Amino acid sequence: MDSTLLKGLKVFQYLVDAREPVGVSALANQLGLPKSNVHRTLSTLVAAGYAIRHENGSYEATLLVWEQGMKVIKRNQVRRAAIAFMHVLQRETTETVNLVLPDGDDCLYVHQMSADAPMRISSTTGERAPAIMTISGRVMLAFQPGYSERARHLYAAHSPQPPFLLDDLLQDIEHAKKDGYAFSASHFRPGINSMAGVICGQNGLSVGAIAVAGPKERFTEEKMLALVQPLLSACTGIRQALGG
Repeated sequence: MDSTLLKGLKVFQYLVDAREPVGVSALANQLGLPKSNVHRTLSTLVAAGYAIRHENGSYEATLLVWEQGMKVIKRNQVRRAAIAFMHVLQRETTETVNLVLPDGDDCLYVHQMSADAPMRISSTTGERAPAIMTISGRVMLAFQPGYSERARHLYAAHSPQPPFLLDDLLQDIEHAKKDGYAFSASHFRPGINSMAGVICGQNGLSVGAIAVAGPKERFTEEKMLALVQPLLSACTGIRQALGG
């Protein structure tokens, strides 16, 4: 492992995550790195166009980060296969539809089609969340090796302690394993109902999920039940488009 590159990436990641420009001293203190190393890394990032230095000596990431990220996501095969099916599902549900991809112990929202009606439910594209804390993450976990043990580990390791019981988590995952989808009735966000279906690859393991969400007054449990087949049809169509 290249330790110099790793330290540089930590500086870069801190810049990307920072809500405001940050100075060399603050960066060095936060990361526990020598100021000289941090300054050298920042100078390199500026020269490469990934950071900008302000007159007061603070630094922040540039939009080149966003530009490069968009290139990566635009060529993602799951996203490319999913867009047409998401359009159909959004027209049928009239609610917000998200494509969610697994990323380690988290899930990542990579594409969204917003609801037609007022009170749109929006998760930010590019947003990351622990897999056990979303219904999308749970249905994807259900189609991974050793899913039950992994769910128990993620639950025990999560800090602070999740606001739900381990049995509820395992029940959702087992339901998803059996049926390919699961519901959330205001479990994660008060007043918001959601449902998610799994997208599997050729090997039967999850490569993504389609989630639909809306306010509970409009997106009722009865409406979710009526939309199970359209959701599963979309997931099946995406899997077939991927060659599964």
